Amino acid sequence: MEISSQLNASSHTRVLRATPHRYDLIATDFILINLSFFLASLITYGVFDYDSVINGRNLALVVFVNIAWGWLCVYFDAYRWYERVRMEQQLSKVFKILIFLLSFTSLFYYNVLQEAPYTPFILLAHGLALILVSTGRVFHRLREESPFEKFRYVIVGGKAENLQQLFKAFDYCFPGSAEFVGRFGNTPHANVSNIGKYEELKSYLLSRPNIDKLIFFHSDLSLKEEREIMRICETQFIDVEVAPRETTLFPRTYKCQQLGDLSMLTLKEEPLMALRNKFIKRTFDIIVSSLVILFIFPILMPIVAIAIYREDPGPIFFRQERTGYRNNVFRMWKFRSMRINERANEKQATRGDDRITKVGAFLRRTSLDEFPQFINVFLGQMSVVGPRPHMVKHTEEYARIIDTFMIRHKVKPGVTGLAQINGYRGPTDEVWKMEKRVEYDVWYLENWSLLMDIRCVVMTVYNAIKGEENAL
Repeated sequence: MEISSQLNASSHTRVLRATPHRYDLIATDFILINLSFFLASLITYGVFDYDSVINGRNLALVVFVNIAWGWLCVYFDAYRWYERVRMEQQLSKVFKILIFLLSFTSLFYYNVLQEAPYTPFILLAHGLALILVSTGRVFHRLREESPFEKFRYVIVGGKAENLQQLFKAFDYCFPGSAEFVGRFGNTPHANVSNIGKYEELKSYLLSRPNIDKLIFFHSDLSLKEEREIMRICETQFIDVEVAPRETTLFPRTYKCQQLGDLSMLTLKEEPLMALRNKFIKRTFDIIVSSLVILFIFPILMPIVAIAIYREDPGPIFFRQERTGYRNNVFRMWKFRSMRINERANEKQATRGDDRITKVGAFLRRTSLDEFPQFINVFLGQMSVVGPRPHMVKHTEEYARIIDTFMIRHKVKPGVTGLAQINGYRGPTDEVWKMEKRVEYDVWYLENWSLLMDIRCVVMTVYNAIKGEENAL
């Protein structure tokens, strides 16, 4: 997970055997889109009259839908080779495209066909399209990961850390499809298959080895020798790629951008830096927090308030200063789960903590104590999903000992988060626990998508019902 975009180290990857599959995917998508409208017509109107399809009005709709789908796919770069990297990213992009297609199709009805779209038909068509195209993408991924699509590669040069980056990147981009043959270098690395030294590389390539790709890292070879090796590779139909050694300079994910004939590396911009993604996430937060405040909170509040007050009279809510977006401090709401004490703003709750009441233990175990934080979400101080906010004192402490700790404050803190659904919730009594939490948090902000937020919410509800060992 921590290497979410190391694939840029080999940004021009071309797997010859897999290339035709991209065109298969394009054709499959178009077939499934048209099939969706066909089935929607059949279900909505009960019959399907071929003659009605080819008349001017319906033919115009079919042509428009296909053109709009194709244009949106190009606009959203839906068929780039590295879209196979994450199925979640593919499905998120399909969802976005279909939302825009729904809007464009509705406008087409009003402005071209001069009639209002029949709501059941239009919604059913796009709903079926979402199901069928998403299913098609899943089957396409399974096909790409079949043993028939493997490619074999060798590495020339490189330090141990460079090789580990490459292995992780290929595992991430081509799970089960990339087979490492070995490495050429004068200094062998432990736990890496070393074929031979640099001077043995030419004879190895001329022996017509069964490899598909050769990857150059920094080596002791001269420029003349490297060019000779590239020429041999061309005659043997072996792809050659050059992985920049400068990638180890970057503390986290980076991207490659082309400036004329020069490739430049820079830190990758997080998805939530884009205005449209901020708008999508904020809209999701408002919708979810509004539903919770309007429909769940009025039922939950009286029951929890009575239970808290009966066991330990005092405030129902507990408000504490936490570190939020861009290191700004805000007051976070929770149902009070502890007896009133002077250490609340300094000491984390621990297992068997005598400050926690019986009602509080139940609230913490089921995560019900977190529900008032939806008020913070509605006010824009928090998000439904994001890194969990920490006490100001702990932020200062961990910022000194974990290099990437403050990066997590580039997004709003969340009621739940990726780290929490992966088991890293509760007290961080050991530094390694916080390091793993930060690792998940940084990966989240670098790879955010709306589907990821939805998945986190669903898993949080599931874990709350199932019960979690780390919940305190």
